[in-house]
Amino acid sequence: MIRYAALASASLAFSQTPVAQEPVAMNPAPVPNPATTPAKGLQATGYLDFYFQTDFGQPRGRQPANGRGFDTTQGAFKLSAAQLDLSLAPTVKHPFGFWLTGLVGPEATLFAATEPAGIDKYKDLAQAYVTYLAPTRFPLTFDFGKWYSFVGYEGIDNRVQDNYSRSLLFAGLEPGYMTGLRGCAVVSGKLTLNGYLYQGFNEVQNSNSTLMSGLGATMALTPALTATLQGYYGKESSAAINQSGTFGGIGFPTPGESWVTQGNLVVTYQPNPKDKFAVDATQASATRKGDWSGIAAYYRRQIDGRNAVGIRVERAADPDGIRFLAGPLLLHSLTATYDYTVNKNLNLRFELRHDLGDNPFFNADSGLATHRTTFTFAQIVKF
Repeated sequence: MIRYAALASASLAFSQTPVAQEPVAMNPAPVPNPATTPAKGLQATGYLDFYFQTDFGQPRGRQPANGRGFDTTQGAFKLSAAQLDLSLAPTVKHPFGFWLTGLVGPEATLFAATEPAGIDKYKDLAQAYVTYLAPTRFPLTFDFGKWYSFVGYEGIDNRVQDNYSRSLLFAGLEPGYMTGLRGCAVVSGKLTLNGYLYQGFNEVQNSNSTLMSGLGATMALTPALTATLQGYYGKESSAAINQSGTFGGIGFPTPGESWVTQGNLVVTYQPNPKDKFAVDATQASATRKGDWSGIAAYYRRQIDGRNAVGIRVERAADPDGIRFLAGPLLLHSLTATYDYTVNKNLNLRFELRHDLGDNPFFNADSGLATHRTTFTFAQIVKF
């Protein structure tokens, strides 16, 4: 029954990413065993995310920082997101649970920018799924509904990110959410397997008549080293423009359906409670459209209970111009983040980031530039 504990919580925790963790808690507390621990009942948590960003390139008319995930506004104090999570974890005695994530603010709009049903239709309900914990020989859960992507290292929730800004991989190369059915099985203490059947890349409403399928595996190679391999395959996009002004949730710039294959590898290494290393690598191809790929490396140091620093180095290749919509493009980025925990309800984040492209891409006072440097001050208020 002990393994059921890992799965009951994993089915909820995996809604973001299997490797995300609290910036100030390098070693999360052990998962309780639902067979022996009383159910906690309905849980409610949330946060407010504010930031102020300066772009040293001074883009004309405060144009947004293009190519970024959510921190796009320059020269103004901004509420990025307000999020509320309601959850009920399944137990052996009560096998049904659920997760709801309400999200409002510019982050919600950006997250749903390519939704085939229209940007505003589902944007405020970032996640909504029910969970069933099956009474099988080994722990097995099923989630049905809308959930955050299983591909990649980073996620949407700023409480559990190593850096404040999102990587180029998250912003352009990897999906953000899916809608459908997923299964998670804890085969052993070292191996977890996942299966997915869903509408498509960032889709609640399917953009075509087929479903996407995906598989994944997480292996604890050693107590300190974990590898997660994920992949999916299926038909994306559409011949007709949708209500969001795109050809499907994947956001291809040209019409027409395409068979898409994407593979992703995430490796994390945490040799001690204070240091963590990670790598996120992705490779994808779309028939008649093109290819894209990227890799990001992370290091995070938890100095003490209040102070932490994080470094991210990354490379994103879009040789066919189908992800960043700017023609052939190769991007590099270096990000340094400092976290200060004021108390359990407030985190302050300071971030310096430099982006570099092989062609003019970034908004600047001269029009478009091949590089950009930004400084961001963010406040995460938790409740």
